[in-house]
Amino acid sequence: IIYCYLLLSFFLSLLRQSLQCRNKMRVPTLALLSTTFGATAFILSWICTFGCNFLKFSTTNLDDNFSIQFGIWYFQFWTAATSIDGTYIFETCHRYPEQTKDGTSFGPDAQWKTARAFSIITLVFGGCFFFHNVFRSCRPSYNLRLFASRLEGMGYLLACFCSGMTLILLDSALCKDNLLMAGAKAAYPLFTWQETCGLSTGANVVISATVFYFLAGVTSLKGYKKEEAEEEGAGAPALSEPLIDENA
Repeated sequence: IIYCYLLLSFFLSLLRQSLQCRNKMRVPTLALLSTTFGATAFILSWICTFGCNFLKFSTTNLDDNFSIQFGIWYFQFWTAATSIDGTYIFETCHRYPEQTKDGTSFGPDAQWKTARAFSIITLVFGGCFFFHNVFRSCRPSYNLRLFASRLEGMGYLLACFCSGMTLILLDSALCKDNLLMAGAKAAYPLFTWQETCGLSTGANVVISATVFYFLAGVTSLKGYKKEEAEEEGAGAPALSEPLIDENA
């Protein structure tokens, strides 16, 4: 919790600095929206990538359904701690093991590896263009700002595509043939489980991040077009005298 709080505080401070500088630009509304959408998308991508609740398997024969959740890189795990005050159960995220308890090899298939790759690519592109957005906000070079705005918009749209491709995890063995889930079914025979996985918080966060990356890309490109049009308008020479002499 402390780590997430410090990370969120850091991003918010960068966002505040960027918005203060962007208020001085020619297109403050579009610039503000682009920065805000990009920051939101990057934070959501970080949360869903390193969380352990992307997909879940729920019981179907209980009034209060119980779920076991799995993430892209980690899976949900419970640790019991016993003291004189009683026994407490803590929910944590653990790395996937190389094999199951019965010795069966456990590893990602092609779709799972693809989802992992796209999750990292999303963070790289989203993070690079977000931080670039922050640090270039107060640069005085207008031509450089125009070029960066166009490049930033295309980068956000590419991050949008990669973020959406992360959902291919729902077509992987983690969802359709989960060996860890097979062990849980054997350990709890009284429970009736879903045959295939369902969307959990992480998958919904990915969908939200994809939408925000798309909005960041669109607003950034619109800002670029508007700045370019204003630059061309400002560079056009004003006509101070008539083209035809009326006395002629």
